Amino acid sequence: MHIEHRTDHPAERERDRQPLRWYLRLVLHYAGRGPYLEVGGDGRLLRRLAEHGPASSVASSPERAARVRAVAPGCPVLPLTDVRGGSFRCVVAIDALGNPGDREGGPDVREWKRVLVPGGRALVVLPDSAGRGARLTGDAGARTGGRPHAEWRRLFVDAGFSVHREGSDGLSRGPYGRIPTWLDPRTLPARVQQGLGTLFLNPGEGEDSVFVLENPG
Repeated sequence: MHIEHRTDHPAERERDRQPLRWYLRLVLHYAGRGPYLEVGGDGRLLRRLAEHGPASSVASSPERAARVRAVAPGCPVLPLTDVRGGSFRCVVAIDALGNPGDREGGPDVREWKRVLVPGGRALVVLPDSAGRGARLTGDAGARTGGRPHAEWRRLFVDAGFSVHREGSDGLSRGPYGRIPTWLDPRTLPARVQQGLGTLFLNPGEGEDSVFVLENPG
């Protein structure tokens, strides 16, 4: 579920804002208040998280850190390896993991676990290369880092996380044919899920896999 999409159509602009609100509501529902650590964001979700508790971000370069600070002023931004262990109750990682040439893909995941308190949770959203969205658009494997849901799950379990909840974002990007995405009835379940602020769609029913992971300590 991309949040960088831009359009002049009012319905599409609203669709662009919906995921941010949904991610925030998922964090509050499944993890509660912070401190939060966002991984790989552009600052927009970080700014919203900061309204509910201390929120920090990690960035892979000084340039990216500067962009995040400009969008979310006052929120600390630092390299992930500089984050003190056991200092966050929630990690938020939206499309923040995956290198198509790296089939291990585990170092960042283990770092997420390291910085979480025991019982802390991570909200993770990642492209599902075997999901219904990829099949409908013929896009399987095209998104950077895309893997099947089961492979993502295995990676997290191997890193020491327990899976508290897992599901899908539903069909929300499109188009899935000639019907505009905002008029396509197949996108209704995704819109309902976003509106409720919970996670009830099953794995494989959309474009992205969604996980709520827990650090067992």
